[in-house]
Amino acid sequence: MLLKLFFSSIFFFSTCSYAEDINFTQYYKDAEGCFLLYDVQNDKSVIEYKTDLCSSPTPPNSTFKIPLSLIGYDKKILSTESSPTWEYKKEYLRDGVKDWMPKQWLGPVNPKIWLKYSVVWFSEKLVHEIGEKNIEIYLNKFDYGNKDFKGISSDNEKLLIPWIDSSLKITAYEQLKFMKKLVKNELSVSKQAFIMTKNNLFLEDKSVIDKVYGKTGAGYLENRIAHGWFVGWVEKSNKQYIFISQIKDKIPNGKFNHIVAKNNTFEFLKKLGFQLEK
Repeated sequence: MLLKLFFSSIFFFSTCSYAEDINFTQYYKDAEGCFLLYDVQNDKSVIEYKTDLCSSPTPPNSTFKIPLSLIGYDKKILSTESSPTWEYKKEYLRDGVKDWMPKQWLGPVNPKIWLKYSVVWFSEKLVHEIGEKNIEIYLNKFDYGNKDFKGISSDNEKLLIPWIDSSLKITAYEQLKFMKKLVKNELSVSKQAFIMTKNNLFLEDKSVIDKVYGKTGAGYLENRIAHGWFVGWVEKSNKQYIFISQIKDKIPNGKFNHIVAKNNTFEFLKKLGFQLEK
């Protein structure tokens, strides 16, 4: 499907006067996709590549680290980009070390490293420090997805992590609603929590002129169907544009596809005139 994009003459493009047509289907081969781009200042949708996936409740996986970071800083368990620093312990990885795990998982981890390399054991330790009841209070204040932090039991009765392919679920539209509150600093957290979380989400390896802030997430649904997220925002000329990028395979046993969601986002943004690559 060829989706034509229409923009007013006063839109944000300073280097081009029009947006290229984006053939979204070519980016979602053997997969279902969802892509939303939202203009915060003008309070309107810019792009809405809409499929059923956009409104399907799906586990947030590592995109949950965004609200978790806000909570951690608000509760003063996290303090700066580099503090606290928690040392890796073997027991933190119950299923052992996997080939796909970055080496940074196996060393000292601070909040900056945690978000950049998506360190799951740091999230688990942080949740333990905050307390599940407190997490539930914040999820209700944030109105984050279905707010279900109970987790579910697997076949061997182990409690699964609530945000990783478990009980906590959120739609792309709900992600957008949450991110709007975050970018506008309308969530009930301290200014420090907002500033530190924003700083840690900055993608310095990508941003050049227009700054990008974001977090990926990936996992497997029933029948080993891979799904992935990339959520965040880009700042251009002191204006913010929120993006929600999601992908879900149509066939089982695929690879983690959060990188596809991320790469697609950068391709779409570049076609729209954002200056991103170094």
